Amino acid sequence: MRRPLTLLLTLTLTLFASGVRAQKAPPTGMQHTGGMDHMAGMQHEGMPAMATQSGQAAFAAISEAVKILKADSATDWSTVNLEALRQHLIDMDNVTMRSQVRQVPTTGGLVANITGTPPVAAAIQRMVGMHAAMLNEGDDMLATAVNIPGGMRFTVSARDTADTRLVAQIRGLGFIGLMTEGEHHQMHHLMVARGGTMGR
Repeated sequence: MRRPLTLLLTLTLTLFASGVRAQKAPPTGMQHTGGMDHMAGMQHEGMPAMATQSGQAAFAAISEAVKILKADSATDWSTVNLEALRQHLIDMDNVTMRSQVRQVPTTGGLVANITGTPPVAAAIQRMVGMHAAMLNEGDDMLATAVNIPGGMRFTVSARDTADTRLVAQIRGLGFIGLMTEGEHHQMHHLMVARGGTMGR
């Protein structure tokens, strides 16, 4: 009787050890088990765990504003106006992508006529005049923006016209490069999103 008992015990221990090894071994197929982490099997070296882009640029800008507003305990949600921010971003898109620009050198800088269809012209007139005022707050440039049929005439020059490097920079930046100067757009976007009255 001892031999069968010893054999049974050996077989039982062997099966138990095999079961432990099977539990520790990583799954080789796509079998679904309770509590399975679906993302764990999708992470590979050099591949991000999740997407980082939230869509096209305007959507991403609004998404960023939403995150900032939600993280700020002082946000007054009764004044938040994300639709106003969306309309401003439409203006930015029209001015950046749909306007016609004719620019020529002038003393100390450049003059640019920015025009477009009626919706684009309205966006130009809302944005360019405000940006000219912002450039004038700096120490190095002078800017004017006047309405013309279909848009605006935007003139920018160096305060010191003998500063040939700055003059060349203004001409090199051109209209759209000058519109990025000052990095005030991010602050403006949050102000608009919070319900501020700063122009579009």
